[in-house]
Amino acid sequence: MIRIRNKRINILINLVAILLIFLSGCSSPQNTENNDDKVGFPFDPNSKVVKVYFTKSKIPKELSLVGVSRRVSKEGSIVGASLKELFLGPTKTEELKGIMTEIPVGTRLIKIEEGGDEILVDISSQYLTGGGSAAMQLRYLQIYKTLKSICPYKEIYLNVEGKSLKTIGGEGLEVTQPLTKIDDYTKKHEEKTEELQP
Repeated sequence: MIRIRNKRINILINLVAILLIFLSGCSSPQNTENNDDKVGFPFDPNSKVVKVYFTKSKIPKELSLVGVSRRVSKEGSIVGASLKELFLGPTKTEELKGIMTEIPVGTRLIKIEEGGDEILVDISSQYLTGGGSAAMQLRYLQIYKTLKSICPYKEIYLNVEGKSLKTIGGEGLEVTQPLTKIDDYTKKHEEKTEELQP
């Protein structure tokens, strides 16, 4: 009986050892350069992974929207932190992959007011400078899709320097308040949107 019991204990110990070796071999090292939990972002309970939207040229003169992961702090406004990441633009690594932004350099977040069902975002006037019709539509969609990915069920209002945005660009792209999805450019290009990791 003692021998049988010892054999069972030895088999159990061996099985546990094999299982531990197997599990340690399957775990992949954390990649701290990536911003997404799915691609190896180190776990941080005080932060959240969000998508911000940039543009990318697939063929000459044709741009599409691409979602890129960013990790932002849960302290304060996640919406504000995400917009700040958007306004900083793509990283050098992302630029090497052809990722760009239509949002002008210097655009900054002035304030955010968040309620139960709506969000008011106020940004600086640099947002309105330069760009043709397609650029303005993409610029609008970069903000719209970034905000809707964070708070899909809230109505979003956009101000520039404290004034409700009615149009953007020389050709006067009409902006409805609350923001709505615009159709003409997105029907052609938004379906081609892809998810990219930096």
